[in-house]
Amino acid sequence: MLNYVKTSRLSTSGDICHTKEVERSPLKKKFKESCSISKSELDGAIAAAVKMAMAEQRSDLDKIVTTAVKTAIDDMLVPQLASLSSELKHTVVAVTTITSRTENLEKTVERIQSKCDLTQAAARSDRDQLTALQLKFDNLAAKMTDIEDRNRRSNVRLVGLKESEEGDNCIAFLRANLSKWIPSLAGREIKIERAHRIYSGKNTTHPRTVVFKLLDYTDRQAILKGARAASPVKHGGSSLLFFPDYSHETTRKRKAFADVRKKLDNLGIQSFLLFPATLKITYGGRQILLRSPDEAEKFLLSIQPPTGTSAEDQANVLYTLQEVSNETSFRPML
Repeated sequence: MLNYVKTSRLSTSGDICHTKEVERSPLKKKFKESCSISKSELDGAIAAAVKMAMAEQRSDLDKIVTTAVKTAIDDMLVPQLASLSSELKHTVVAVTTITSRTENLEKTVERIQSKCDLTQAAARSDRDQLTALQLKFDNLAAKMTDIEDRNRRSNVRLVGLKESEEGDNCIAFLRANLSKWIPSLAGREIKIERAHRIYSGKNTTHPRTVVFKLLDYTDRQAILKGARAASPVKHGGSSLLFFPDYSHETTRKRKAFADVRKKLDNLGIQSFLLFPATLKITYGGRQILLRSPDEAEKFLLSIQPPTGTSAEDQANVLYTLQEVSNETSFRPML
């Protein structure tokens, strides 16, 4: 384009020189006057020539830029796009694999959830059955305890008799000495079915307990009542104690009142255990039945608050006792 402009300028300079020559010649001067071009027309022609050259140059430049851009794309972007396409394919494969595994995991979780539901249902059923069986077992245990207590209802336990004191015939020994130990039995024929000492695997210096079974339940009651009236009962310098014979479970329940009974005795309050394990207390001119050691402890707390107990604590105790009384924990005998 610059060459074209230079050529145009050279042509213009030649025209000027030629114009000067024409001006020197009359003929040429006359021709000049008939063929003269104004400056504005010349400038327009130059501008048009420049535009044409620039258009040609722009077309060539566009072709060059297009070719360069295409070459750059082919050299740089195409390999990268191919690499991205390959990575994308791998990513798609990985996503597909993960999706498949996720679906398998979902199915596995659903199966596990189903099994868990079945297991929970079975556990609830087993728990209900276990509760029912436990209830039946407790009922059967209570019946067995009752049967055992009834079977022992005519038995008496004799504690404190020295070993071998009874000789070879324990029944004859008891018949000969019961009326001596318990004066209220004098003249009463006591019928004893069998008598023996309880086996104990423990090495102890205490004499083993003697258990004897009476044929008549009234004789058993007479022995226990007479022993309480004649207390303390002595034989050869040893103190003898007479107790009812109960099952292991009933004995355990009755022993649970031992500490409370000692506290009541220290306070001068008379207490007595009723069958199977109910504490009978005479206090304030009324008789009270306490079904458990906890009830007995609350009763003690109500009649003798601990030293240093604040008025607020005593009020709380009284409120508790009021609640317990409303729930018939204290059951006065009618």
